[in-house]
Amino acid sequence: MEKKIVIKASWLGSMDYCEYKWYLENVMGVPLPVTKAMTVGTNKHAKKEAEFLEVATPTTMQEFLKSTKYTITKEITLSKEFDDFILIGKLDELAIDAQNVYVIDDKPRAYPWPGVKLQLYAYCVLFEENFKGLNKKIIAVLRNRDTNDEVWNNKFTDTERSKTFEVLNRIKSLFEQKVEPIPSTNPRKCQACVLHKQKKCEHSAANNEQSN
Repeated sequence: MEKKIVIKASWLGSMDYCEYKWYLENVMGVPLPVTKAMTVGTNKHAKKEAEFLEVATPTTMQEFLKSTKYTITKEITLSKEFDDFILIGKLDELAIDAQNVYVIDDKPRAYPWPGVKLQLYAYCVLFEENFKGLNKKIIAVLRNRDTNDEVWNNKFTDTERSKTFEVLNRIKSLFEQKVEPIPSTNPRKCQACVLHKQKKCEHSAANNEQSN
């Protein structure tokens, strides 16, 4: 039996920044160095999780889902096997009240870029698929990691689900090399990209700008 492609929910965000960079790293296996920003982000997430655990009350997921008062839990890892791929993701925070479930993602300098929204919607898909029959609306929430301010939220509906699966199916097609990855045409993005700096991207728009 052919092994199914494993797709990370976070890829929907990185693909939107530059599909070709994502392709080089995740399909072609071009290694990327660990950056300072990545290390800082990992450490901040770990600190927030430790602070939460200091005051958290132990419970089961079933008890959490029955909550009618606003209740939160953090760092939830979920996976779902579909017909032709497996989706996995780690939610920064999950909150619930009497009417809604809030799927929350923390990002530095948080802004609701299309890819950021799609990443959140992929988390919503994971929650919805893993906890069917819960009669509550799912709300995607983007929050500033450093200030805890809510930046954006949106109800997860069939429209958002359809958009998410369009991208998930494109990722599958890219892995199967049935379509060509699209490089960014934004020189500023390329100038900031480690693959441009290491001269590993033949499609860098920064290179084209310099040659003109």
